[in-house]
Amino acid sequence: MAAATLEIGKVAITVRLSFDGALYACRRPPGVVERMEAEALDLLSKGLFVSGIDTPVATVTGAAGHRFVQQSAEFEPPDGRLYRGMCGVGVSRNGLTLTGILGYRLEVRAEWARRAGDCGPPGNAAEWCDLFGGELASIGGVVLRRSSVLSLGTPP
Repeated sequence: MAAATLEIGKVAITVRLSFDGALYACRRPPGVVERMEAEALDLLSKGLFVSGIDTPVATVTGAAGHRFVQQSAEFEPPDGRLYRGMCGVGVSRNGLTLTGILGYRLEVRAEWARRAGDCGPPGNAAEWCDLFGGELASIGGVVLRRSSVLSLGTPP
């Protein structure tokens, strides 16, 4: 749904945030469904900011004021850390209201950039932190941008 890619020194970092679940969307006055889907995606992804990607508890915030609560963090061999949690959504703009609770998945991938030469991937979480922790710590935060399509359906 939203992502960013950057290089710091010899390390390439990719941050991806995706959501899972259903939201209640209401348009006043009623409008075209396709336009509502595009506006809902814009509203949900507006101003997404991630910080603390070098820590066990990454912080995710959004301009719309979503409430992100992390539930887990784990190393994903060979190149990443995966954070999971819940996101409470309750936002309105220009007659469109979104409400509900979504699951979220934040993936942080770090690997050697092309200019790093022939360095192998880390073998475990401690080695990953040793190799990439300094570069990850130097990032104050990452602004994510919308990267895919949201599909709003009728709840069962």
